[in-house]
Amino acid sequence: MSAPPMGSVAIVGGGWAGLACALKLAQAGYAPVVFESAPEAGGRARRAAVEGSDRDNGQHLMLGGCQSLNAFIQAAGIRLPRVPFQYQSGSRQFAVPVKAGRFGLALSLIRAHGFSWYERYRLVCALGRLQAHGWRVAQKQTVADWLQQTKQPARLINDFWAPLALAILNTPLHQAAMWRLAPVLRDTLGQGGSALALFQPGANLSTSIVDPIVSAIKQAGGSIRCGERVLGVEPTASGYQLMLNESSLGFDHVVLAVPPWSLKHLTLPSAINNGHWAARFGSQPIATVYLGFETSFRLPSPLLQISGPAPGDARVWAMDRAHCGEPGVVAISLSAEGPWHTLSWDALAQACYKALQQAVENLPPCLWQKAITVQRATYAATPQAFVSPAELTPLPGLHLAGDWTHAAYPATLEAAVSSGFAAADRIVQAKT
Repeated sequence: MSAPPMGSVAIVGGGWAGLACALKLAQAGYAPVVFESAPEAGGRARRAAVEGSDRDNGQHLMLGGCQSLNAFIQAAGIRLPRVPFQYQSGSRQFAVPVKAGRFGLALSLIRAHGFSWYERYRLVCALGRLQAHGWRVAQKQTVADWLQQTKQPARLINDFWAPLALAILNTPLHQAAMWRLAPVLRDTLGQGGSALALFQPGANLSTSIVDPIVSAIKQAGGSIRCGERVLGVEPTASGYQLMLNESSLGFDHVVLAVPPWSLKHLTLPSAINNGHWAARFGSQPIATVYLGFETSFRLPSPLLQISGPAPGDARVWAMDRAHCGEPGVVAISLSAEGPWHTLSWDALAQACYKALQQAVENLPPCLWQKAITVQRATYAATPQAFVSPAELTPLPGLHLAGDWTHAAYPATLEAAVSSGFAAADRIVQAKT
């Protein structure tokens, strides 16, 4: 067993939480070691080979209001352009200029097409009520309960709230905790155009962000060990011992930046009840359907809302991938378990094409199609799914990180990065 230097840190999991923790520690003078069982880092937000090209393994919108995410990419020297948030759903069209403040956001809503005056009134009233209460709601209140309480019209729920909340929370609305949605609304719709502006990577997320982040970590003195699975963590007299397939390594601090269901596959100290976390948080699936057209094809809007692929499904989001260097490619994202989940991959892709046909006049023939389903993509954002501050460090020097450990945000890149930063801060503070 080799002896690493004092202050050594092992990070189990090379997703965005683990990478954020590693980058912050490396730039603070530590030499963190990231252990990732997959062939490359990036977690769910990494590339996958689809039809001979590297494409995102899922769709992730990055908004200007995401402060930790913004700090993360800036710390690695990454510069991404921002574009206005705009989407279309049937007759509804909504666009917010990048520099629009709160007044500009209200003006954009007034100018939006396809919203009745009553819908605009109820929407503004709901957001105003949230703001008046400090963007806080009852712990047990679900999104469905809140929508009913604030008297949101059925059509507005169908065309606006349901697709939005499902994309953010990845949990059915009658199960999803409103306290997870409220802070996202605060930092986006509650702030104005700059907070709603979209970061626009010019390629897949691995190429645009993950690869530069990995390079920045290595340049700052950290290291990434991909394809290396950690089997367990054991306390020692001076710290912790990581058990690997054919060896073990000692560290002063260990950060477990893995999903809650992955903890039960590790041998861990008794202070961490492995099965407890998986049961408390559950899981929800996400599917991405890629449809390929001639390279000249474009959607009428960068974000297009279309009917769900199966009866009973909420409306879903179709994204034009031209800005990512994939002209003619449309990605359709399906969030949370629903009727779509019972369809085979081929049937799901065909149903999505038919739904797109209904939304886009004279839609050209689809040249290829591919569905990618992640069965346990995120935790289920139910009211009881949370980690208390005391549980973040179950033992001195042993830390939990990951989007599921965030105190307020749901399973988003912002939550993952923020949790990684927080774990790094705890380690630095422990030394002082």
